[in-house]
Amino acid sequence: MSARAIDFAALVLADPHTGRLALGRNDGSLIVPCVRPERGDGAGAAPALPRVWLGAAEIRSGAFQDAALRALFEYLGQLIARPAPADAVLARDGGWSRMARHGLMPDRAALRFLGRAIDPAHMPRRRHVRVFSAPLSAVSNSLKRRGWCERLVWLTPQSAGSLDDPSLEPFLAHALTDPDTAPVKVTFRAGQRLIQPLERDLT
Repeated sequence: MSARAIDFAALVLADPHTGRLALGRNDGSLIVPCVRPERGDGAGAAPALPRVWLGAAEIRSGAFQDAALRALFEYLGQLIARPAPADAVLARDGGWSRMARHGLMPDRAALRFLGRAIDPAHMPRRRHVRVFSAPLSAVSNSLKRRGWCERLVWLTPQSAGSLDDPSLEPFLAHALTDPDTAPVKVTFRAGQRLIQPLERDLT
C-alpha cells in the first residue's frame, strides 16, 4: 500500500528578462524551495484557487500561497512581502508571525499558480506539492537572512539539467511560459511521469 501524500508548497523564482530561475545548491544538488504549510500560513483573506487546481478545498489557498513564499525566504533568503495595512489579519504563529512583527505580510498577488505534483507511489515519504512562481521584480528583501541552502544560483531550465526531484522538474520551464498557460498536474504511473493540464471546468 502506498503512503499517503503529505501537503507541501514550492516556489520557483523567475527572471523573465534573462530566462533564468533561482535555485538553491546544497552538496552539488539543485533544490526548489519547498516546505509544508504550518500554523500561521493563510491568515486573512486570500485569492481563491479552484479546487481542481489545488487538489484541496479552496479555503486552503492562502495556506499554500504563504507556505510557498515562506519557502523562498527560508531556503534562499529572498523575501516577497508587502507592508501590512492597519486592518490586516496577520499571522500569530510560524514564520509569518515574525514578519508581522516588522509590519509585513505575504504578497500573495505576486504569485502565479503553476500546478501540483504527486510523488510516485513507491516512495516512502510522498508529497503532494502545490507549485507557484513569482517574478524577480517582486522580491523586496526588506528583511535580510541567510537561506538554508549553501548558495543561490541563477540558471536557465536547460542549464539546470535534471533535478534530483523529478516531480518538480517540469515546473522549471513552466515558470517561464506565458502567464495564461494552464497549470499542470504531474503524476507517475508504472514508472512513467505524466503531465496533464488542469482546467477550471474539470470535475
